[in-house]
Amino acid sequence: MRRFFVPTDVLCGREVALPRELSRRLATVLRLKRGDRLLLADGLGRDYEVELTAVSTRSVQAAVVGERASPPEPALELVLYQSLVRPQRFELVLEKGTELGVARFVPLVSGRARVKTEGGSQRAERWRRIVTEAAEQCGRGRIPAVERPVEFAQAVRSAPGLRILPWEGERSRSLRAALRATRPKPKAVSLFIGPEGGFSAEEAALAREAGCVAVSLGRRILRSETAGIVAAALVMHELGEMGG
Repeated sequence: MRRFFVPTDVLCGREVALPRELSRRLATVLRLKRGDRLLLADGLGRDYEVELTAVSTRSVQAAVVGERASPPEPALELVLYQSLVRPQRFELVLEKGTELGVARFVPLVSGRARVKTEGGSQRAERWRRIVTEAAEQCGRGRIPAVERPVEFAQAVRSAPGLRILPWEGERSRSLRAALRATRPKPKAVSLFIGPEGGFSAEEAALAREAGCVAVSLGRRILRSETAGIVAAALVMHELGEMGG
C-alpha cells in the first residue's frame, strides 16, 4: 500500500482533504481512483489507512478507515555532517542516508569544498522533498531533518554524541574499533564526511581538539558521497540498527 506524509492538521477528523500537490500526484501520476486505499503518515508516529472518496487533479477526498503505529525509528540518533559536493551526489546521500535511518543531515562547509552554498529556499525545498519521498518509500516513521549548511569549525564543537571523523590520514583505528571501544553504547553518533580531496591535516587536528575520533574506512579512497553512505551503514550495523 502506498504511503505518504501529510501535515498533521490534515488528519484532524475522519474525513480528510489531501494537499493540492499530493492530490495532483495521486490523480495524474499514480492515476488512483475512488475506492483505492493508501496510508497517510503524520510524522509523529501514527499511520492512517484511508479510502479515496473523490479524486480530481485539484482535490482528493478520503475517509479514514484504520489507524496504526508507524514503523519504529532507530534508537540511535545518527547525525550525518556531509560536506557539500555536486548537487546530484549530495542528493544521493540524502536519499540513501534516509533509507539507512539517518536522523539529521547537516550540510558541511569545509576548506576543500568547491561547491557554492547559495540556493536558499529553493534548494532547501528540493532537499526536503528528496528525504520525504525516501522516507515514504522505505517506511520511516518520521522525515529526517535537513539543516542549513554549517562551517566545519562550528560543527565539530557543537555536534551531539560520539563524534567520528573518517579521514584518510588515520591508519590504525578503524570505524568498527572506535565504536566497539565506546562504552556504554552511544545513543547518538555524529559522522563528519569530507569533501572531494578530503579534510586537511589542520581540519583533522581541529576536530581532534574538539573531541572527534579519527577513523579509517579502509585502504581504498572513497568519493565523498560514497564515504557518507558507507560510514552511515557501518555505524547503523555495528550498533544493532540493521537487524544484526
